[in-house]
Parts: sequence; structure tokens; C-alpha cells
Amino acid sequence: MWPGRFDLPSTVPEPHRPCGACAGAPFEGRVGIARPGRGAIDEIISVFRYYRNMALTYSDVGAHIFGEREFDAAEFGRRTGNPRAAKVLSELLVRGVVARKRRGRYRFLRPSERPDLRIFEWRRMREIALGGPDPKTWDGPTAVEAWTGGRYRVSPTVFTAVFHVAVPKGATPNWERYLSNHGVSLKGRKRIGARIELREVRRVRAEVLNGEPVPPREVVLSMIRAHPGIYANAEALVIGRPGDA
Repeated sequence: MWPGRFDLPSTVPEPHRPCGACAGAPFEGRVGIARPGRGAIDEIISVFRYYRNMALTYSDVGAHIFGEREFDAAEFGRRTGNPRAAKVLSELLVRGVVARKRRGRYRFLRPSERPDLRIFEWRRMREIALGGPDPKTWDGPTAVEAWTGGRYRVSPTVFTAVFHVAVPKGATPNWERYLSNHGVSLKGRKRIGARIELREVRRVRAEVLNGEPVPPREVVLSMIRAHPGIYANAEALVIGRPGDA
């Protein structure tokens, strides 16, 4: 059955990106012509890369193991194989996945019981962006959001926040190091959650609005007028300069 390696034929189907004709077909029907000469393991890795299988998390595993019954840190560590069970449970508590029922006893919450954590993740990513190397300023949609007091936001979905930052030319490597130290990557393109996008500019023009670096008001108004398909009536929501009557 399992002779020490994947006992698969030397010729396996070559995966391909789903097309309109096969998007609704079962997995077996969504393969291309067999391609000889490649190892079975390489082909399996290729399938995983094409279809972007998501890794298991402790949230997934814990909910599967315990359901809604109570457990303690010792059992969690034993069942999941993690020697730092208390640290993992502390993180799950912060994320609203687990609730502490009483001292030393926990329970995984049902999806309907869990809080909306978007505000916490977005706040964290905003703070990371604001703490990055100077000079910098909000850019694009984030600048419009700042100048409208948060009343006009542009986002791919209601579960996504993109923080656009303008930085000087050549500053990206320095930002990459800074973001890497905070567990953030510029190369990923998250479909949900929060991320930071940089744009290098010849000169960073910035002023302070509500404690945050923003482009001058006239720059933002010019951008809104140049892109009516994106910003629509955002100009009517732009606030005056700090201190204006």
C-alpha cells in the first residue's frame, strides 16, 4: 500500500488553471494531458501550487478535536502536539476563537459566537504602516479616506483593507526589512485581511492631519477629480485644513 514512497505511476496528469469549460467539473475532470518524465512528488507539489490549498491552523484542528466541549491547556498540547499550548491558547483567546470558561478551562466558540476581528487587524496594520521609516505619507485611496475623515473608503471587499503609502525612490528595500520584522510581506496579495502597498515617488509631500502624514489637500482633490470612476463624489466629503474656519 505505502512502500516507503508515493506509489504513483511515472506518468501523471499535468494540472492546469481552471477554464470556463471545466470550472464546474470534479477534480478528476480538470486535468490536462499526461506529461511523462517528472516525478510523482513534483506533480503533487505542482497541483498544490496551482490550487493554493490552505494550510491547517490551530483554530481548524482544535475545533475538530474538541467541538464545543471544555478542555485544558495540557489536553490541548497533548492532542495537537504543541509544547507551547498556553501561548497558542492565549493567541486564540485574543482572536476570539476560544473562550475561557473558568480558570484553566477553555472552549472553542461557534462561528456565530466569534467577534468581528477586522477592526483589530486593520488597526494593527495601520500602526505598522505609520511606524515605518520616514519620510512617508498616505497615498491614493488611503489619503482620500484620511481627508474625508473616514467617510469615503475604497476597498476590494468589505473584508479587505489596503493601506497605500508613498515613499521616496529607493526606499522600498528599507521598508521591506522593516515590514519583515513585523511579519508583513509586500509580495503577498491577500484576498482578505489587511496589507500594505508602497509607491515610490520622486518627492514626498506631506503634512499632518489628525496625527497622520497625508498629502496636501490640493493634491488629494486633484487626484479625486482625475479619477471620478474610483472616487465619485468624494470631493464633497473632503474636510478643510486643520485650523480653517
